[in-house]
Amino acid sequence: MKIRYSLKPTNNATAVIAVIAFLCCVINGSVNAKRDKEYIAKQITNLKIDGDLSEWKRAEIVAFDELKDVGDGVPKASDFTGQGRVAWTAKEPTRIYFAVEITDDKLQDANPPEARWWEDDSVEFMFDFANGMVRDTLVQWTLGANGKDLSAAASKENTEWVLIKNGNDYIYEVAIDPTKPRGNPQFANPGEGDKFKAEDGLLIGLSFHANDCEGGGRQHQIGWMPGGAWDGLAYGDLIFDDEILDVEPSGKLALTWGALKE
Repeated sequence: MKIRYSLKPTNNATAVIAVIAFLCCVINGSVNAKRDKEYIAKQITNLKIDGDLSEWKRAEIVAFDELKDVGDGVPKASDFTGQGRVAWTAKEPTRIYFAVEITDDKLQDANPPEARWWEDDSVEFMFDFANGMVRDTLVQWTLGANGKDLSAAASKENTEWVLIKNGNDYIYEVAIDPTKPRGNPQFANPGEGDKFKAEDGLLIGLSFHANDCEGGGRQHQIGWMPGGAWDGLAYGDLIFDDEILDVEPSGKLALTWGALKE
């Protein structure tokens, strides 16, 4: 972002006020920075991590159609497609919920969760809790398409998830709690997000994406935002909103009177 300014003070006091105002704009711009995309995560209070996405019907869907670290171009739909949704609930404010749907023609699962997991089909969830927009403030969770492997910061303590496979279609339903103990220390950044608590208006950085792997390596990394997975500037804004999107089993909107916006 380029900022052009000109100070034409009539006296020293005017100049000081102008400089202070300019600095405040710069500081506030870095803390509350608007990234290229934003996702408004609404509340779903009746979520169950079971792979049934009926509760998610009213949540915004974003396509995985941007290249990240690997790939010469967006893959053909017959090779790979993906999309994701995000939600939260004030009843469990330390958890961030995801629904990710992937269609992939081949499953590659050749590596253990401790080594080169990014060269197996998997979904990554990456956060910038501090909005630092630098590598040192980023944290990564990786969940394998085999439905078992938890890699990077993901652990049994901080990740509840289910993966449902039907032919070439995969459904991930996930709840991540960054306040719980983490996995691989190299990727865990344990001080980042350890006091996370969602609330209306909270903004953090998010990049979530999939590794599409074949032939022993990774062919594509593709997700919601373009740019490097570890580039803190290539994230979107995840904004938590207190509107409730609950859906009854019948598919009708469920009204939760105590929590509706005026």
